[in-house]
Parts: sequence; C-alpha cells; structure tokens
Amino acid sequence: MHRSGAAEALSDAFEPEDVPLLEACCAQLEGKTERQKNPHPKGSLARADPSCARLGGWTGYYGKPGPIVMLEGWLEFQAMKRGAKLMIPGGDL
Repeated sequence: MHRSGAAEALSDAFEPEDVPLLEACCAQLEGKTERQKNPHPKGSLARADPSCARLGGWTGYYGKPGPIVMLEGWLEFQAMKRGAKLMIPGGDL
C-alpha cells in the first residue's frame, strides 16, 4: 500500500498475462482456516503477496514472511509461468 493509503495495482509488478496463473495459484494455495485465506481484492498487488509467500514455503502462521521467502516464491512463480508457456503452442519463452 502506498503511504497515501491507495492500493497498488497488480500491474505494478506483474504482466497482464500473469493474472490467470496468479489467480489459479491463489485459489490452490489458500488454506482452510480464516488466517490462511487471502483477504485482498482481486487486481491488487497485496493479493499476490500471500501467494508468493506460500510458494516460497510460508505456512501462514508464525509471523510474516521475510524477503528470502518472498524471493523464493517469486522465483517459483516465474518457473510456473515458464512451464505454463511450454504448454501453449507457440508460447514465447
């Protein structure tokens, strides 16, 4: 979130073609408990944070994810993105 209180757009860090994969990750990685559910609105950058953290190994408990966990999650998302592009005929790597 900006200091002004305005939510950052997902397009600040993700490409438009990343959104379907990101939403699929969000749906699959959400836990069953209220604490493990993603409370952020679709289209906001804040919605991507828990998904990247979960991909990096964060369980949703025991504090906030650190920068190394977030980086590992981001790298995992990028690997998933490359894999998804391989499934598309003529996918551009």
